[in-house]
Order: sequence, then structure tokens, then C-alpha cells
Amino acid sequence: MIEFGVFLQHCVYETKIYDICNLQKRLMQTRVDFGQNVVKAAIDQWRDRLRSCVHAGGRHFEHIL
Repeated sequence: MIEFGVFLQHCVYETKIYDICNLQKRLMQTRVDFGQNVVKAAIDQWRDRLRSCVHAGGRHFEHIL
């Protein structure tokens, strides 16, 4: 499964960004274009990360993922 942040970057930076207004529009359009399955996948990834953090007692947990 592709990480949500990577997916978002791919969608937003698919073509060159010219200025901050262009970036804002691209971000808003990307969010509109997301299907519910993309949002659900992001939430599921967040839950997995949170569980790993709790399991590690708040310490470093990236190696658990």
C-alpha cells in the first residue's frame, strides 16, 4: 500500500507549481478528487502508526512499522 503522503505529493506535484495560489488550488482540487477509499487508507495508516507509538511507549517506533 502506498503511503498517503507520497500519494498526495504525487498528485499535487504532478506538474510544475508556479506560485502559492497555484499550489493552494492544486491542494484543494486534489482533496476533491480523492475517493473515499484514499481517505480510509490514510486513516488506517494513521491508526497503525498510533498503535505502534503506544506499543513503543512513545519512544522511537519507525522500525516497528
